[in-house]
Amino acid sequence: MRIEITRSGGVGGFTRTWTIDVSSAEAEQRWLPLAEAEAAAPDPPDDQRDRFTYRIIIGYTEVHVPEHRLEAPWRELIDRAHAAAAGTMPDQSSDSSETDTSSLDAGTTDPGRFPDSGT
Repeated sequence: MRIEITRSGGVGGFTRTWTIDVSSAEAEQRWLPLAEAEAAAPDPPDDQRDRFTYRIIIGYTEVHVPEHRLEAPWRELIDRAHAAAAGTMPDQSSDSSETDTSSLDAGTTDPGRFPDSGT
């Protein structure tokens, strides 16, 4: 089952999206109950400016989780999706991807340039 995570907000207002495929069993046993619990939770006051918000879509279930409410399970899922997109997971499956809808982030090298060549 595909899980899509979109992070938006922050000081720069950038939006990034990661996707990761998990087994149906993992999604149904671990992530869907967590999403349903999050959906049932009361909305927190929106008094934390310049923080990220995560939109997480698992199958037909969509939740919005503010950064300050990211607890261990959500953080693990986000870290897994981000690592898979970056190709740093031991299982480098092509089932995960990352889409950066912003311009290049600060500190990111231009993909058209070689780091030490000056070109």
